[in-house]
Formats: sequence, C-alpha cells, structure tokens
Amino acid sequence: MKIALKTEKILVLTLITGIGALLSYYAYYNEIWEGGGDNYWHYYLTHYAYRYPKFFLNHWGKPLFILLSSPFSYFGFYGLNLFNILCGLGSAWVCYLYCKALEFRGAWMSVIILLFSVLYFMILQSAMTEPLFSFLLILSSYFFYKEKYIAATIVASFLIYSRSEGMFMIVLFSFYLLLNQKWKYIPLLGTGFLIYSFVGFFAGHDFLWYFTENPYAGKSAYGHGTWLVFFERYKSIFGSPHTWLLLVGISMLLFYLLRNKEYDIRKPLQKNLKVFLLLFLPALVFFFFHVYAWAEGKYASAGLERVMACILPCTAIIAMYPIHLINRLNFNILIILGLNILIANSIVKENFSVHAYPMGAWGVEKVEREAANWFKNVREPNSTVYYAHPGIIFFCDEDPYSPLNKECFVFTNTCEFKGQQHFYYVWDNHFSESACGNKLETLMNCTKLKLIKSFEKEEFFKLYFFEYKPEN
Repeated sequence: MKIALKTEKILVLTLITGIGALLSYYAYYNEIWEGGGDNYWHYYLTHYAYRYPKFFLNHWGKPLFILLSSPFSYFGFYGLNLFNILCGLGSAWVCYLYCKALEFRGAWMSVIILLFSVLYFMILQSAMTEPLFSFLLILSSYFFYKEKYIAATIVASFLIYSRSEGMFMIVLFSFYLLLNQKWKYIPLLGTGFLIYSFVGFFAGHDFLWYFTENPYAGKSAYGHGTWLVFFERYKSIFGSPHTWLLLVGISMLLFYLLRNKEYDIRKPLQKNLKVFLLLFLPALVFFFFHVYAWAEGKYASAGLERVMACILPCTAIIAMYPIHLINRLNFNILIILGLNILIANSIVKENFSVHAYPMGAWGVEKVEREAANWFKNVREPNSTVYYAHPGIIFFCDEDPYSPLNKECFVFTNTCEFKGQQHFYYVWDNHFSESACGNKLETLMNCTKLKLIKSFEKEEFFKLYFFEYKPEN
C-alpha cells in the first residue's frame, strides 16, 4: 500500500513538473500577459525593491508578494513569471494532498482541474498577486483540515499581505476555530499583522499602517457593473467542464451534509462540514464580495475576472466530488481510467480553445512594443521622458522611478519649459489627457516641441513622441 502511494505521488509530481515546464515555455514566449498595466507595476515594485527598500512595505504592491517574489524578479520579468508558476504548482500539489486526506479516489485529477482551469493557466504566466494568495489560502486550509493549527494560523495570518481579501479569510478561519473548540489558536491569526506592523512602525509608518494606508477604501474610480458579470464569465474563469464539475460537487457536498446530519456543530466536525467551512465558505465569501464590490462600485473594484484565480484551488477540490464518485463505480479499471482521461481531455481542450498560447501582442501592447523598439535606439543619453502609459517604459526596460523617467502628472503644460533640459513627451490617447490633462492639440501647437514619431492602431490606441531640445 505504501509502495503504491509512493508511486502515485511520484507520478503526480511528474505530471505537475510537466505542466510546469509547459507553463514556463509559454511564459517565456508570451508577448502579453493577463493583468495589463498592473503587471508592469507589480514587476517594478518587486524588481526594484532592493534599489528602493521602501517598496517592501508598499500596500498596493502587497508586502509579502514583494518580499517572496523579489529574488525572482530581480533577474527580470520572466523570473517573476516563474515565481507565480511555482506558486501554482505548489497549489496543485496541496490540492492533491488535500484530496488524499479527504480519501477521494482519482486525486490526481485535481491537478488537471486546477492547472488547466482557463483563468488559472493564464494567471500563472503573469506578474499578478493572485497565484501567491491562492497558494497561501489552500495551504492554510489544508493545514486546518489536518489539524496542524499552529502552521495553519501562521500561514493564514499573512494572507492580508498577499491580498487585502485575506482579512475575510482570517475572520472565517477564526470562526472555524471557534466551532472546532480550538479558540486558543485564534491569537496566532494576528502573527503576520503584528510582524508587519512593527516592521512598518520602525520604518517610519504608523503602527496601524495596514488600515491607515489602505488604497482600496471608498468609491471605485472604475465605475460599476451588473450583479451577474462574474456569473456570465464562468467560461473564461473556470471553463465549462470545471463549472459543471463544481456545480455537481456543491450539490453533492450539501446533500451529504444534510443526509449525514453533519451540520450539527454540537458534535466533532466531520469531513463534509470541514470542506464546507474550509473550502466552500471562503470561496463563496470571496466570490460574492467581488460581485458586490463591482455592482456597487466600491473598493477600487474594476470588475476584473482575474481576481477569481484566488479561489480556484478551493473550487478544484470541491469539483472532485463527482470525480470521486466516478472512480467508485463498479466498473473495469480501464473504463474508469478512460472516463478520467475523457474528463481531463475536455478540461485541457477547453483551456486551449479559449486562449491561444503563447499569447501574441495586439492592440495597446503591440503598438507599445513596436514604439519601444524604435525609441530605445533614438533616445539620447541623460534625456528625460514624460509618459502616461507604463507599457512604454516597461518595453524599453527602463526604471520608472529614475529621475529621468517621469509620469506626465509632473509635466508642465505651459510650453515655456524654462530651465528644462532635453526631454521627450510620450502622449497616448488613453491616459495623457484624462489622467494628466495634457491635450494633444496643445502639444501640437507648442512650437518648442517637435513631433518626431507617431504609432497608431487605427483609432484604438495612439502614441505620439514629442521632443524638446533647449536652444544653445
């Protein structure tokens, strides 16, 4: 039995490694990544953290994400991609172990369900924070299930520094400990908060800087949408096979809870109730928080589906309920294996039918890549660049925090330029005017500015390069 289990683990690790190699290949050749401009800023904060140590406490960038990923991103954007891929592979391994602990047959299928989920496969190739959060969430949940409460609470306590939604998870885990009569471990859920509060305090922040520097308070600048947006995007989040498995899994979970009367909290918590509290409830709260935030236009929500990658390890395990049932059927082992392979194939096929990999540049990124390749060859040394869209600096592989690279917020729009040295202004039709108030017409009418190049993608995206050289 032990030999068979060891062999199975080796096969699962081989499967995870193979998928990891595939992800790494695509990440290397991708021209664009899920996350848009946020990719660039997360990369900047991690890549330049050693040059600007204050970034290690950047609230928006997520301090724990910056701390753990910075050794990877130090070597470039691809290094940060590899960090996220490792987080995803770690989540897949924990999902497998979780399924074994739940005594699910066909536990290896959880790896396929998770890693080939449409959104998860794509987000692992990015520079975003969701993969780390998903790993910490499933790892802490697994430790709770295995009754390793010290490890569980300490890992969970750092969730808030990988993504702000971690606060909800800490509340839910506190509730779980109370129901499980393990209340003495609840103070450990404050471990991460205390450590970072003291670090922040000695670094010049307020002791409660996690709350006082919260970048997500108040009304969202991105507007609002409908209550159904995340439901409507199920195919680009889970994929159809994952969705159907999840819906059946939820139904089976609730059925077992009612049939076995596991909802009686006066008794020791049973398996299905633990799954409900440690996997289903966190995923449900996370999902509906973002539904609410986008519908009401709050907490800087932009209605982005990528945030749902955080809970996909949880949903992947719940989706294993019907897989377990199939593997318990009194059929020939070859038939059972064939059914598993058929389901796995549908999941993989769905993933590649939604997105083509490696992902080629189009729209904004295509224009910026072309423009950056040109600009790197014409920019003169020690010249200043004013820009609005971060992509141009990213594709030029420049430090956006250098005194020579400035956001257009600080650009003077008077056309006087007294005391100014040689500079370029990169105007784009997305942000330059709306965010910085720099109208194209004003720049064109400025005799001291010379339009040296323009790049356009029809009416969708335009880049205009202006140059100013002081008179000798």
